[in-house]
Amino acid sequence: MAIRIGRVTSVYPSEGRVKVAYEDSRSSSLPLPMMALNQEYSMPKIGDRVVTLHMDNGSSKGFVMGNYYGGGSQPKANIGYRKDYDGAAYLVCTGGHYQLQTEQLTLNANSLITLKSANAELTLGVESVLKAQSVSVEADDITLKCSYGEITIEDLMKRIERIEDQLGLPHTI
Repeated sequence: MAIRIGRVTSVYPSEGRVKVAYEDSRSSSLPLPMMALNQEYSMPKIGDRVVTLHMDNGSSKGFVMGNYYGGGSQPKANIGYRKDYDGAAYLVCTGGHYQLQTEQLTLNANSLITLKSANAELTLGVESVLKAQSVSVEADDITLKCSYGEITIEDLMKRIERIEDQLGLPHTI
């Protein structure tokens, strides 16, 4: 077996293969399969340095073990676990804290999505429930919709003020 280091020159994402150029011999590989560590899909980018493992029966048979730190590529974290996704999103897990940083997040479920913490719970489904000691909503305009119809918070407050006026009560807000 021969271990070699090279740079990715082509990526074939649907096949899970890459071509590698070897600077030590000025040669290139055929498309080589990437190792599927834990069945996690992660293709290197063109220009990334990678380690390849070739069979003794010829350099055309082998696979790419993965990329590595060094040669200008440095880790973005020095403790815990970090997974980067195309530079636009990343996942970090350290000391029981799990953080997903992204510009947009979509969660899909066939039934319910439940987010829980020690002090609050949010369940999203056909019937959605938010349980907490205190809830704050900040928005320029809030509209409530249900089977009876819809109303903005502003219109609801005006109706409450009219009822308070009719009853001779001070305005509550």
